[in-house]
Amino acid sequence: MKKRLTIFFAAAVILIGVYFISELFRTEPPKPTITAGDKKIAFAQGSYCWSGLFSGKCSDMVAPPELIKYAGLNPVVVSPESQITIKFRKKPKKNSLGAQLWKNNDRTSETVQLKNQILTVPKEKGVYIYGISANWSKGSSMYFFVIEV
Repeated sequence: MKKRLTIFFAAAVILIGVYFISELFRTEPPKPTITAGDKKIAFAQGSYCWSGLFSGKCSDMVAPPELIKYAGLNPVVVSPESQITIKFRKKPKKNSLGAQLWKNNDRTSETVQLKNQILTVPKEKGVYIYGISANWSKGSSMYFFVIEV
């Protein structure tokens, strides 16, 4: 019994150590989970800067409409005024999570309200591109997704 318990604790320590070491060497920001009800929404990685233990990396992406097209993302159909939840496994810095609604063809955006990691989509029918921005102690990132109301 003592041998099994020792093996279990040794394995737990190794797994925890591997997790923390992998975080030290991470070269890209955490990825979000974006959902509308039970529908998972695919996203494209936008521009970001991230610092690992031995290296740093910044990547600049094209404008959101082109990025969505390049990534091959199709709009996820959602109901008018439905709620979209954005969650990160590694939480962003306090008050750094933001959301923008991009106008489809004119390359401008407007800030949208994000409460407790939830945004409410418009009631008007149409295709909408959203940007999510967040900051961590090691850097910042943007993510884009597209929906159809």
